[in-house]
Amino acid sequence: MTLRILVIGAGAIGGYTGALLARAGHDVTFGVRGRALEAIGQHGITLLGPRGDWRVKNVQAMDAAAFEHGGHAAFDLALSCVKLYDAESASRQWRAALESAGAVISLQNGIDGDQRIRRGAPGARVWGGLAYIAGQLQAPGVVRYLSSMSSITFGGPGASHDALLTAFAASVNATSGADALQAQRVEDIRSAQWAKFTVLATNAALTCLARKPAGVVYHDLELLALAKTSIAEVMAVGAAEGAVFCATQAQDTLDILQGFPPELFASMHHDLTAGRPLELDGISGLIERLGRQHGIATPFHAMAWACLKPWLNGQNDTAR
Repeated sequence: MTLRILVIGAGAIGGYTGALLARAGHDVTFGVRGRALEAIGQHGITLLGPRGDWRVKNVQAMDAAAFEHGGHAAFDLALSCVKLYDAESASRQWRAALESAGAVISLQNGIDGDQRIRRGAPGARVWGGLAYIAGQLQAPGVVRYLSSMSSITFGGPGASHDALLTAFAASVNATSGADALQAQRVEDIRSAQWAKFTVLATNAALTCLARKPAGVVYHDLELLALAKTSIAEVMAVGAAEGAVFCATQAQDTLDILQGFPPELFASMHHDLTAGRPLELDGISGLIERLGRQHGIATPFHAMAWACLKPWLNGQNDTAR
């Protein structure tokens, strides 16, 4: 089954996911602007990494204005892959496309991407989601992926009975080979998001604070102790929010972190060093706020929030 898919954002997650969906035979359009619109429109998407290099030309690119004024047909499915802090504004720009799509899946980092999308496009059928993909945008239309991780998880109450999500998951899971993408559809998306958040929040905070990659951070005894503290804080807050963790979640998270490629940094570290805005408010900031609401001490993430907050808005925020 070929689906007409809109991928909003062509960074590491959007570029990687959209390219593999196009290679799987779907009709993929990237919702982008500026240099990305020009680069993808002319050259498509290029993926570079340990499983192989692929240039994917059978994709399209357009901006929101082109969709609204060009009389384009509705998309079957939309994936929101912009940065967390842009989720609401991007969904507002793409409101017509999102509200006419059969389903919208949030692949933002963090926990509340779907809520931000709904604020910008209240009529959209939005499902929560997450991606297990390690990559970095090297240039507009060029993504370097760093590991074998290649999966997305999405859903929420009713997802197991939704015909479109069923068809999408089946089409994704029919792929095989080095360029395969896998999909998991779940009813309890919040628990799945919090499970990933134990990894994401820890890696984002520690690689930003230490300015060192996974090969250093998760093999140094003192830094590893901080990683364990971070994991415990995220799990405590997540449990208070209703998330259900498996009995081995803390060790599973450590195993993932220690299994990262040695050169891997969190995407927030790349933004920090490039002087771009940070997703910090939805990561350590969120943990600190929810911890206070639930009366849970989160000293590590409170410290990470305080230390990195001067860089929240990028290089223009250095005077704070």
